[in-house]
Amino acid sequence: MKKRPIWMICLAAAFFVSIVLIRKIDDMEFHGLRVMSEERLNKLTEGLTKVDDPQNVEELIRLDDKRVPYVRNDNTFYVSQSIQGKAYAGTFRAQGDNCRIYLQEDAVLEDKQTVLAQGRQFTLWFVTGESYTTAQLIFTGLPVVCISTEDGALTQSYERGSLVVHNPDDDDVITMSVKKSDLEARVNPDSGTISFKLYKNDYAEERDLSLLGLGKRTSWKLYPVCEDDKTSVGEMLASYVWNSVCGNQDLQRGMEYAELIVDGEYMGLYYLAPKIGKGFLKLEDADRAYDMEDLAEDGTKLYTVIGDQDTPENRMALEQYESLWEEGNTDFSQIDADNYINYHIYLQAACAVQNSMKAYCVIAREDNGTYQFSKMPQRSKFVFGQYPARIGWQSLFATENVMEDAEYAMVAEQTEGMAAATAGRWQDLRKEVLSTDSLLKTAHLCEQRLADSGYIVREEEPEAYAAACDALHTMIAGRMEHLDGYYNDGVR
Repeated sequence: MKKRPIWMICLAAAFFVSIVLIRKIDDMEFHGLRVMSEERLNKLTEGLTKVDDPQNVEELIRLDDKRVPYVRNDNTFYVSQSIQGKAYAGTFRAQGDNCRIYLQEDAVLEDKQTVLAQGRQFTLWFVTGESYTTAQLIFTGLPVVCISTEDGALTQSYERGSLVVHNPDDDDVITMSVKKSDLEARVNPDSGTISFKLYKNDYAEERDLSLLGLGKRTSWKLYPVCEDDKTSVGEMLASYVWNSVCGNQDLQRGMEYAELIVDGEYMGLYYLAPKIGKGFLKLEDADRAYDMEDLAEDGTKLYTVIGDQDTPENRMALEQYESLWEEGNTDFSQIDADNYINYHIYLQAACAVQNSMKAYCVIAREDNGTYQFSKMPQRSKFVFGQYPARIGWQSLFATENVMEDAEYAMVAEQTEGMAAATAGRWQDLRKEVLSTDSLLKTAHLCEQRLADSGYIVREEEPEAYAAACDALHTMIAGRMEHLDGYYNDGVR
């Protein structure tokens, strides 16, 4: 019989803890809120008018003098709290002399980790003058990112607005933090990806800001977790693989989970990552970068220019790059062979079907009039067998497939010793960062974090989630075993 994941055991134990807690908390104060039983709150509000569809209730409460993330459709506040430690962070305050806020008692309130893991909802009572209303309160162990646009909706064009990021574990301040900035943001209607750039001084200057421990950046992206990834782990694991394999710190790209609220609407679980641009890649003036976004029907690769105007002059480096793949070329000295080895291993280890055909960047670094070319993945959306069946790609259990990598094959054919170097690189990586244990540990840590935060209980079906995680673990072990044989036999 398969063992249940640790987070499932902890979740079950948390339910028992909530049952046996017997300390009476009626009339206690909870971080600025008075706690009362539902019975006493009903008596308190007798004769007052109940407002069932409250307007601007978010204006009545602050946490450490800052707005609390609020979802209008659900009439629910979200408060980030660290999954570590027993104490809650922050103090609530009512806004206005005529407003009193109460928290309806719940015996489990005293146990923060249980509150988070269970995804428990609490009821806030707002009493103002001759009326009152209620709203729900959720404590989440994940960061919460709030975007508000001036026009009230994201579009395909960049729109001005504001960003607020609630981070429950900010290493910069060793506590919960709230960071705010002006921004311009747009959404890709096909992928749901949100791009945004930070500004200061009334949009007169771009702003560098460190978000969720990912370093100081101006430009960022939010990626919705792929609906075909039932574990919500695949892209995070693929990011770990690339960062472990690539060997160049300038090409490593961190990602972090966040729950996203846009203009008062809860959007779900997203990945926050720095946007790949000239600043991120640390490109010099003469360097260029290109995003291979898609394939035309005739197989032509469709590139866009990153960080520069899309002019013929800025495509000169791309023309050099494309000429390398023309029939008859045998000179691949402009290709960073080590990078191509690492990218090939990434494709195979992460089973990254999409990144073998598109969704990658070509970086052209100028060197005495010519360019040296390297690659990195853009978004790693379809990885570790999490592929939509409608596209006809491999299923979750297809561990023995080989990702197409035509460019690597051409370079390896003309470069003596490249196949052997690839096999040697694989063997070195398998000793530690790409060991089966390391990959499974990384997957477990992501799963545990989502469970401890309460996200799985609130937004997923726990039993189905556990089954999806089991399938992913099986796939990882099988995939690594297959690749050991593939590289030991010599790279094709």
